[in-house]
Amino acid sequence: MAGDIYDRSIPSNEAVDVLNDFLTKVILKHHKKVLMIAGNHDSASRLQFASGLLKQEGLYIEAYPPKELKPVTIDGVNFYLLPFFKPSYIRYLFKDEKITTYQDAFACYLKNQNIDYSKTNVLVTHQFIAGNQDNIRSDSEAILNVGGTEIIDVNLVKQFDYVALGHLHAPQKISKEAIRYSGSLIAYSFDEVNQSKSIVDVEISNKNVSYQLISLKPKQNLIKISGYFDELMADTYPGNNLDFIAIELLDKSLIPNAIDYLRSKFLNVLQITYPSLVNEQDEHNLTKADSGFEKLNPVELFEQFYNKIKGEQLSDEGKKIVTEILLGGDDNAA
Repeated sequence: MAGDIYDRSIPSNEAVDVLNDFLTKVILKHHKKVLMIAGNHDSASRLQFASGLLKQEGLYIEAYPPKELKPVTIDGVNFYLLPFFKPSYIRYLFKDEKITTYQDAFACYLKNQNIDYSKTNVLVTHQFIAGNQDNIRSDSEAILNVGGTEIIDVNLVKQFDYVALGHLHAPQKISKEAIRYSGSLIAYSFDEVNQSKSIVDVEISNKNVSYQLISLKPKQNLIKISGYFDELMADTYPGNNLDFIAIELLDKSLIPNAIDYLRSKFLNVLQITYPSLVNEQDEHNLTKADSGFEKLNPVELFEQFYNKIKGEQLSDEGKKIVTEILLGGDDNAA
């Protein structure tokens, strides 16, 4: 389980009960080992509670990156559990003040590990690892940092035989088939409605890796419906009444109490939008970042923002101040 075990640092009672029921059945009834790491949504200290005792039952939890990464060996395969971390944590762990980005931190951490790559090794981690092409992201994912400082080059993990990634919600490979985000089990935002959710069934034998995707079909889905208000109210809805729905109204003006009328027909309407009205507003949106902003560092991103708002370039003195504020330190260690 590659991180984001819960969707928030203090999970609901219902979420804790669901996880407890799942782990009890998998470990005690089906006698399977479970490997679990903390993600950026999780509270590492809460997730780590009783991990030493649970290990004896086959539940391996890694909530904080240890200084020395030791594998969990199952059937001849070494599993390395590397939970989410911020650069400041690794900067403190190895006393290296030069670390400012996630790339710096990840490279430093692996450099300080003694991993025998001649053996069959699997890395389980929760970071934004990217390749040469754009990763598929979702609105519901928490941004780890501004600009491009959260991105970690996939080349750092290519020595592992398989890399099980958490964080991005869309199932996808990164650079090669054996480096994969399994993705979320269900859609968590309406920009995920066209994603095919799945889990990855991986087989490893003597460093040979094969896999298949097992599709998941939730009882309650997220769907989008587009049309004019009058047409939607008149048409017959063919879908599942339990589905959660986002409706795009094509009308050129706002419909008073539209969501109340639509909910009388579509039980679980969660949002309505007016794409034509939003597009008109976007044309005058000065704070919208330019294409490719993900590749900018925090200072470059601020410079672009400053230029759009003020209509002038940031001075050298201003740039020095911004650099000191944004890159000078990070007190949050986890």
